[in-house]
Amino acid sequence: MTPWIERIFPFLSLVLLGIGGWCLASRRRAIKQVIGLNIMMHGALLAILDGGVQQGSMELAQSVIISALVVEAISLAITLALVVNVYRFHPEGLVDDLNRLKG
Repeated sequence: MTPWIERIFPFLSLVLLGIGGWCLASRRRAIKQVIGLNIMMHGALLAILDGGVQQGSMELAQSVIISALVVEAISLAITLALVVNVYRFHPEGLVDDLNRLKG
């Protein structure tokens, strides 16, 4: 690999983790928090990929990433179903209103 790519992967993964964390901490709408969580997940997957490149065990890194993508798809489907229910009862979609959904 070229030297500039080896330096940009860790930087890009930290940037993605930071943007996702900022979205989770600062946004009040549920769908924006889901997007922030998804951005953080992709930053973590990029960090795993970079770790596999640095250690020379790409097979292990790829298998972990594929497993994480399957888990991410399932959790994203469940989370989006919950967000649809939040928007059905509270059209603003604010996370603070979730306490009112208790049955």
